[in-house]
Amino acid sequence: MRKVTFVLMGLLAQLTAAAQDTTATANTTANEQPAIWTALRNNPKAISVKYDQGQMLKTNDFLKMEGRDLDYRAMAVKFGLGLAKNDWRREIYHQPYTGAGFYIADFDESHYFGNPMSLFFFHGGSLARLGRHCNLQYEWNLGYSFNWSHYDPIEAPDNITIGSRENAHVGFNLFLEWQLARNFDLKIGGGVTHFSNGATHVPNKGANLWSPMIELAYRWDDPDYEWQKERVDTAELHKLYPELKYRPEHEKHIKHEIQLTVSKRQLYMDTIGSGLPNEYYDHTFRVFQLSYAPLYSPSYKFAYGPSLDVVYDESNNARVVAETGADGIRYNHLHLASLWDRMQIGLSAKGEMRTPYFTYFGQLGFDLQHAVEKTARFYQIVGVQTYFNKHLYGTCGIRAIRLSKAQFIFWSLGYTLDGKTPWGKKQTDKNTHEL
Repeated sequence: MRKVTFVLMGLLAQLTAAAQDTTATANTTANEQPAIWTALRNNPKAISVKYDQGQMLKTNDFLKMEGRDLDYRAMAVKFGLGLAKNDWRREIYHQPYTGAGFYIADFDESHYFGNPMSLFFFHGGSLARLGRHCNLQYEWNLGYSFNWSHYDPIEAPDNITIGSRENAHVGFNLFLEWQLARNFDLKIGGGVTHFSNGATHVPNKGANLWSPMIELAYRWDDPDYEWQKERVDTAELHKLYPELKYRPEHEKHIKHEIQLTVSKRQLYMDTIGSGLPNEYYDHTFRVFQLSYAPLYSPSYKFAYGPSLDVVYDESNNARVVAETGADGIRYNHLHLASLWDRMQIGLSAKGEMRTPYFTYFGQLGFDLQHAVEKTARFYQIVGVQTYFNKHLYGTCGIRAIRLSKAQFIFWSLGYTLDGKTPWGKKQTDKNTHEL
């Protein structure tokens, strides 16, 4: 639950920032109440109910066993917020919205997988306008799930799909959205959902679900129902809505990101000659990472550049052997590698895509210092970050190798310093640029 709270703080900070750009109503101003309540009063809002019915994909030996029934059903209740109608970012980011929801799944083989529930955040927007009443939309989910049945060496030794009671929840949906009436939308499409603990407990093969989806939403305080039935140019919008704000000029610059990660992981052990009964050794290793990335920001939406990543991974080259102690009893004895052999120093290419609420990022890297015997030097990092204020941000992500094998899931704190570049143009008049 601390991880959920961590992201929630960032989301509230983003909503507060959005609310500060919102024109107050006639009866209430932003100075008379907290900014978050201004956002709740003035920004578009929606509540919805979503239903999925699909299958778990056969991605490991346990799920491929003959007679396995992988059907499931899921329900979600969601509350979302969009940007106010006078916010220039509505057009730039294609009517983005974000919010939180509660998810519950029912598996046919619930004795293996339990009845997991999830608290999640979602973020979406429009990809294309297909008509006056229809849009092609996208949405992703990120959450904390619990109540899983999982691997147990006695009761469920063959369940290598889920290794812990708590898992991360990641989902992506693509759907058509129809405006049925003034305040009601119908959404029909499909999506994929992934549950994994990011190697904090092994086994950790992960559950991958796919399903069609249907969702009914009720929206209110949404200007899309007022003036976006017919597209009009910027000048006409400002005649209709004098309070509509203009997009300020973006000054090209380099921003410097410093990020500290504290994480943990477990490791599959080599049982040959070790005396261990199986490869799932229940010991948690500490992981720390410090990164520095100078990123060039040519526009509001994108930034890219190199990143130096220094990792201390206690599990690197660790081994466990069953040994007899002085008391004559056999113990599982953990042997750690030397301090230098636990270190990895890598150089990666990093790219970011920013939205009003979240920033998505990905990295492709290569370890220059790498003494790990059974791990590839090439690594990949993907994640999402949200800003608490102008400089401080939090991050959730995962580091992997071979584009598929998770090394560890992480939660980080970062700090951004903005620098100027010789080719950057200084802002002149913030109110003279197009929407």
